[in-house]
Amino acid sequence: MFEKKYDAIIIGAGLGGLMTAAGLVQAKKRVLVLEKAAFIGGKYTEIDYKGYKVTTGAWTNMGSNSHIDRFCQKVGAQVDYITLKQIRKERGTPGLLGKIRYKNGKEFLPTSTLNSPFSESEMQEFSKIMIGMVSKELEGIDRSKNVSVFEYAKNFTNSDKIIKLLDSLIGIASGLNSKTIPASEYKIILDDGFGIASGSFGFPIGGIKSIIDALEKVIINKGGEIRTKSAVEKILIDSNSATGVQLSDGKSIYSDLVVSNAGPRNLLKICGRNKFPSSFLKQVDSLIPIEALAIICGLNEPLSEDVPMIITPDCQRIAGIFQPTFFDPSVAPPGKTMIDIFAPLKTKDIKKEIDLTVKDLEDLYPGILDPSNLDFQLNMVFAGDFPAAEGAQTFRQTGNDRIDPRLPVNNLFMVGAEAIGSGVAADLIPIGVNKALEYILGTEKWLKVTT
Repeated sequence: MFEKKYDAIIIGAGLGGLMTAAGLVQAKKRVLVLEKAAFIGGKYTEIDYKGYKVTTGAWTNMGSNSHIDRFCQKVGAQVDYITLKQIRKERGTPGLLGKIRYKNGKEFLPTSTLNSPFSESEMQEFSKIMIGMVSKELEGIDRSKNVSVFEYAKNFTNSDKIIKLLDSLIGIASGLNSKTIPASEYKIILDDGFGIASGSFGFPIGGIKSIIDALEKVIINKGGEIRTKSAVEKILIDSNSATGVQLSDGKSIYSDLVVSNAGPRNLLKICGRNKFPSSFLKQVDSLIPIEALAIICGLNEPLSEDVPMIITPDCQRIAGIFQPTFFDPSVAPPGKTMIDIFAPLKTKDIKKEIDLTVKDLEDLYPGILDPSNLDFQLNMVFAGDFPAAEGAQTFRQTGNDRIDPRLPVNNLFMVGAEAIGSGVAADLIPIGVNKALEYILGTEKWLKVTT
C-alpha cells in the first residue's frame, strides 16, 4: 500500500483543467495541477509579443452571461468585463457585435438596410431562417442533430448570398460551415449568443488571461498546487483504476483520481490504448477535428471604430475578423491595434491557405499589410491533434455525443473542448467540467462556495 498525497491530480492547466481544479478546491479537495508548458492557460491565455497580448489559441468569451463566466462566478473567480453597452455609452457606437463587409469595400450593419447587398425578399428569408432557428418549436421543419443548417435553410431560401453569410457566421462561432454543422448545434449557439451579441457582450478587462489569473488565484488561495514544466509521461492504472501519474523525470505521484485536460488522443498515449474498450478507442480515433487558420496582426491604424467584429461573406477563406483592442486598448501598445483573422481550412496545403487568407485581407482592406501599417503578423494553424481542436461540433460530435468526462477506467476523467457540451467554441468547456465535478463529487449541486 502507499500513502496518497492528493485527492486529485489534473493533467493540463488549460481552461478545463483550471476550472476543474477550482471546483475541487472549493469542495476542500487536495488538488495538484501539472502543466508541461512554462505557463498556464493552454490555448486560452495570452503571451507577450512585442508589447501585444497575443492569444495562444482562442478569444472566445461572451461576457458575464457566458458559460465561462457563470462558472467563474460559481467558484469565486472574479473577472471584470467591458461590454458593448458600456462602449456605446462612452463612445456613441451602435452597441452591436459586428458588421458585414464585402471586398468591394461596402459595409452594412445587421440592423440596417443601408448599403445592404440583399434584396427585400432576401432580408425576409434571412430573418425567417434566424427566427425559425431560435424558436422553441417550428412545425414541419427538422432542426435535429441529423440535419445540417444548409438543409434547414433551404426550407426558406435559394439565395447563395444568404448561404455564404450563414457560412461566415457559423465559421466564426465554430470553425465549420452550413453543411458541416447540425441544425440542433447551431440553434444552441444562437440561443447562447443572441442576447449577448448586443449590449451585454463583453470582453475581459486585461484580455482572456485575466480569466486564467482569476482561476489560478482561487486554486492557490484554497490550498491547491500548480506546477509548470511538469510533463506527465504516464497515467498509472492498477486493476482498471487510475492511481496517479508518472512524470517525464520518472517520479510517481499518487492520488485518488486523475483528471486529464490533455486532449483525447494524448490521453490514449499516456494511458496505453490497451486500457480502454474498443468502443472508446473507436470514438477517439474517429474524431473529426476543427481545421482552421488564425492570423494575428498588430497594426498602426484601427480596423473598425464602431464594432469589434467584421463578418466577411464573399471571402475565399476569411470567415471573420475580431479586434480585441476595440474593447481593451491595453492588450496592445499605446496607439496600436490588434486583429485576429479567422479562416476555416479547405485544403491540406497550409501555404496555399495562408496565401488565400492574406489575399482576402488585402482585398477587404487594401494597404492593410503595408510596412507603414503592419507591426507584426503571426500565423496559427489549428488542425489534426492540435490541443482543443480534436473534436469539431459536427455530426455525431455534439452535445452528449461528445466524450463523456467519466471514462471507462475507474477514477479517471477527462475535461476540455472535446468533452460533452454545446455552445460557442470554448464556451462549451464549462459544461463538461460541471459534469465531471458532478461525477466526482456525487451531486448535481456539487458546490457551495466557501470564503
